[in-house]
Amino acid sequence: MDQTTPQRSALARGSRCTLSATVLLVAVAGCQSSPTTFAPTPSKTAIDLRLTEEPYQSQDAMNERMAIVIPYLEKATGLRIDYVPAINYAHSHQMLRDGEVDVINIGVMGGYQLMHNNPNVQPLAIQKPSFRSVLIANNTELKHQGFALDQNVSLTILRNQRVGFGSRSSGSSFMQPVLHLRDHRIPLSVLSACIHEPNTNHLPQLVAEGGVVDFAFIPSFSGDPLHAVPDSLHDAVTVVWASDPTRNDFMATAVHPPTSTKYRHLKRLQKAFLNLSLTNPEQKRVLDTWGYRGFEHPTADFPTAMVEQVAEAHGSAGGVSPCQQL
Repeated sequence: MDQTTPQRSALARGSRCTLSATVLLVAVAGCQSSPTTFAPTPSKTAIDLRLTEEPYQSQDAMNERMAIVIPYLEKATGLRIDYVPAINYAHSHQMLRDGEVDVINIGVMGGYQLMHNNPNVQPLAIQKPSFRSVLIANNTELKHQGFALDQNVSLTILRNQRVGFGSRSSGSSFMQPVLHLRDHRIPLSVLSACIHEPNTNHLPQLVAEGGVVDFAFIPSFSGDPLHAVPDSLHDAVTVVWASDPTRNDFMATAVHPPTSTKYRHLKRLQKAFLNLSLTNPEQKRVLDTWGYRGFEHPTADFPTAMVEQVAEAHGSAGGVSPCQQL
C-alpha cells in the first residue's frame, strides 16, 4: 500500500475544510452586499466555420485526413474550424442546405445535386486538374478474353461485362465513368451486370476476387493510376484504360452577404485553399491526403459547365441507376 495515502487524505480533508469555509464566507458576504451580476464566460470552443466531405471512404480514413487538414486551415486562417462527419452523401448535402456546415468538399455528382438550378450554393475553390477515371480489370479474366496485360483497350471492352462503380451518388467513381461511357456510345444497359460499392477503396478487392465483377472504375487523383490499389493486389488487377487528367472535386458553400462575418471567414478559408502548394512540405502533406495538386479559383468550365453535363446525362438516364447496390 502507498504509505503517503494517509497524508494525501489528510491534505484532501484539509482542502475540503478550507473550501467549505471559503464558500461560507462568500455566502455571508453575499447576504450583506448588493446582488452581483455575472457576465457569461465566453466559450473557448466557439466554432467559426464547419466543414464536411462526401463520405466516399471509411470514416477512419476521413478522420485521418481531417486530422491533417483542419490544423493547417486553422493556422492559415486564424479561425476555429470543425470537421463534421456525414452519414452518407445525401446527409452531407443536407447539412449544407440546413446551415449545419459552411463548406463541403464535393464531387461533380454532388455538385449537380446541390447547384443545379440553385443560386444559393456556389463553388469556393476547385482542385487543379489531376483527376483521372481509371478502369481496372481482373488479370485472369483479361487473359481469358485474349488481351495482353500491358495492352490499352477501348471502353468498348465493357460490353457484356460485369462492371463495378462507386456509390450512385459519387461523381468520381460513377458519374465521371458514365460520361466517358456516353462518349463511347456505351449505355449501362449493354453491361451484363453492374454494381455500386459505396466505399471506393473496396472496388480493387472485388475485381481481384472476380466473384462479383471483373472490371471496375476507380478514381485517381495523382499521377499513379493505381495509387488507390493496395500493393498486395497489383499482381491481380491491371489498368486497361484511363482518362486524361481533369477535375472532379471542389469546395462549395452557401451564398452569404458580402457584409457578413461568415462571408469574410469564407474568403480567408478560400485563400488558405488557394495558397496550398506542393513545394511546401507542410502544405504538400495536406494536399497528399486528397491526392490533389492544388486549388484554383472556379472557372466557367468548372464546375458550372460540368454540372450541366451531369444534369443532361442524369436526365437522359431517367435519374435512376440500373446497377445493383452492394
